[in-house]
Amino acid sequence: MDAARAIPEIGIDIVRVARIAGVLQRHPQRFEERVLTNSERAYVRSRPESMAGRWAAKEAISKVLGLGVRGVGWREIEIERLPTGQPAVLLHERAAARAEQLGISGVALSISHEREFAVAVAYAVRTKGGRFVYPPGVAERLGLSPDSDGSSAQDGGAAPGAITAPSEADL
Repeated sequence: MDAARAIPEIGIDIVRVARIAGVLQRHPQRFEERVLTNSERAYVRSRPESMAGRWAAKEAISKVLGLGVRGVGWREIEIERLPTGQPAVLLHERAAARAEQLGISGVALSISHEREFAVAVAYAVRTKGGRFVYPPGVAERLGLSPDSDGSSAQDGGAAPGAITAPSEADL
């Protein structure tokens, strides 16, 4: 990996355990089936703090991928529990395709929960694209012309509204 092309990506999310507990009370099976894979459901077993941790983790990982949760399904991001107790991230379908588009080969994850809150932090290193890489199809919908690597040709690959350093001609 070229160190000059290594771009760190970080995502964080925090959620109130009581919020997740309320949803679990109202729609226990439907909520878990929509958000969790079969192996995740076996681990969570309707425990609100574990469910809140998984929810926060999936949100944090979607932020690392630059998608939010709109670009992938909840079950396309899977959190395994290793024998050591630490979480491991498995990406499927659109989440895996997005990671490949960004040159992300793995995501590090930390989850913590206390009585009131669950929090997750996800970290990855991106090796493809410019400063900002649009998800497939987004640049076209915005009327931008993406480069072959998916980054925007406008503003030197910067996100819309981003502050960029002045060029030599601007000085």
